Parts: sequence; structure tokens; C-alpha cells
Amino acid sequence: MGGEVGVSMTGDPQEAGTRIVATLGPASFDRVAALAAAGATALRLNASHMTPDELEDVLQRLRAALPRLPVVVDLQGAKMRLGVFEKRAVGCGVRLRFAHDPEARDALPLPHPELFRTVSVGETLSCDDDRLRFFVREAGVEIIEAECLNGGELRPRKGVNLVDHPVVLEDLTSRDVQHVERAARYPLVSFAFSFMRDGSEAGWIRSRAEGCPVVGKVERRAALQRLESIAAQVDELWICRGDLGSQLGMVELARWVRGFRPGGLRVPVLMAGQVLEHLTRHPEPTRSEVCHLYDLVRRGYAGIVLSDETAIGADPVRAVSEARALLCAFGRSG
Repeated sequence: MGGEVGVSMTGDPQEAGTRIVATLGPASFDRVAALAAAGATALRLNASHMTPDELEDVLQRLRAALPRLPVVVDLQGAKMRLGVFEKRAVGCGVRLRFAHDPEARDALPLPHPELFRTVSVGETLSCDDDRLRFFVREAGVEIIEAECLNGGELRPRKGVNLVDHPVVLEDLTSRDVQHVERAARYPLVSFAFSFMRDGSEAGWIRSRAEGCPVVGKVERRAALQRLESIAAQVDELWICRGDLGSQLGMVELARWVRGFRPGGLRVPVLMAGQVLEHLTRHPEPTRSEVCHLYDLVRRGYAGIVLSDETAIGADPVRAVSEARALLCAFGRSG
């Protein structure tokens, strides 16, 4: 499809900065009509948390309720995730064992053998958008033992990857293939690919879902040197500051974001990752979030992606309406 900044995934012209992609989750699955009425221009489904059957069930319900609202199916891509376990507090210095076999005893499930083939002693695992880091003390083909570098809550199904060199894939995983084949049957569906490296990943999706737009998620250092190449092969870019921040570090991330000009690329660019994070638990954003959002709009971002704000937030509909009100006010103020 392609297009200039300000062109939606449906092909309808929109003003720069007006896009609001709302992520569905436990707090919002039953409030999709209200989200659309509040100003969401697209809905995001995180396929990493769904089986193919669950994804198709949600798409059926969405199409019945909102037949014309675009839906972005966010594939797991090269983003690894922890398995299912009871959430727990982890203290600094605590050692944990991770196993790719979900049935392994005395170990947390990390069902990605490709990561076990790649990791080495001395490397660092980043988890949950870098909220937790683990230093690898022992690495084997079945078990990784790692020491927590900072305390926090370790939660199931959260993203995890190597800080220095995220795992590289050669094609879609079998799970992503199933998600693509199921979701491509529905109209107005696009696909986002996590940890895109050079843009060739878009071809893996297009070969299985002809005509469906592809979103490239910028989350690894290597992608920053290949943005033009990636933009030439996708229909939209998302700058995902969570995982990208774990790659670059906060200071380098801030410098890069400040210097990046989204209008220089041929496709719309959206900002994702804690854009209005305060709205997850509070009725209003912080002043710093508002100032930063204004700056994003003035510099040519086509819109924003709300994650926790609408997936698990206290009031997802208010989060969307607050974002919409701000974007409209920015547009009027010039």
C-alpha cells in the first residue's frame, strides 16, 4: 500500500498527528465500541498473548461490532516471551533458572529454543521493556541460569531478549504463520512485526497475506541504520521506545528520538511505548507527557500507539478521549 505521512492504513487521508492506535487487553476487550467513539482510529491485538483460535474469535467479534475500523495484529516476530507462571517479586542478586521446556521443574518457562542456541555466559537478558535485567551466569541448550541485576516484579508472558544482539529469525515462527493465515481472512487487517531487522521480514508476511499492510516495529539498534530500507518495504513504522530503550540505554534513546525526523521517510511513523503512561492509573497525563506529545506532533509523527493505557488501564476509554482531545488541541493551535 505505502503512502505519505498522514495516510491511514485504510488509505483515507488524515492530518498528521491524528492517529490513535488503542491496544486491546483485559480492561478493554468488551469496550471496543466506546474506544472507537472516543477517538481510536485503529485497534491493536497483541497476538503474542493469544492462541490462533483466540485471535480469530476476537476478530470475529470485532468485525461484527466495528466492520470498518482497522485492526493491527501485532505478531511476536523476533521478540521472545516468557511462558506462563505465577508472577513473583525478584530481588537484586537473586538467581533464576530459565528452561525452554515448559514442563521443566524448578525453572521458569522460556519457550524459545532459538534463544538458548544464541545466548552466552556474560550476556544480559532484558525483560518486560527493560524493567528487569538478568546477567547470564550459565548457558546451555536447555537451561539458562541468570542473576537479577535490579529488583522488581517478574510477570508471565512478558517480552525478553538479548540486550546486545536480539535473536535473528530466518522466517516467521510457526505460531506467527498460524496467526497470519487466520487473521488475513478478515477485512481491514494489517500486521506488525516485532524486532524488524532490515525490512525483508515484510516479505514473509506478504507471501502469506497478500494485500495486507505491514507495520515495521523499530526495536533494535541495527534497525536504526536501516530505516530507509525498512520504510521502503513496509506501509507504516512504529518507533517502540520500550525495547529500543533497552537496546540503546535511556540517554542514547533520548538523543536519537530528538534527532529523528519522521517526515523524511516515505511512510507514516507512529510513536509507541509509554506515550501517555500516566493514564494507565490516573485520569490525566503528566505535564511532561503533554509537552512531549506536542513535540511529536509538530515534528511530523502521524500518531501514537497506546499500550498499557488501554490494555490494562483503569479507564481505557478516558485514555483515548484524553489523547484525542490533546491531539485536536495541538492541531488547532498550530
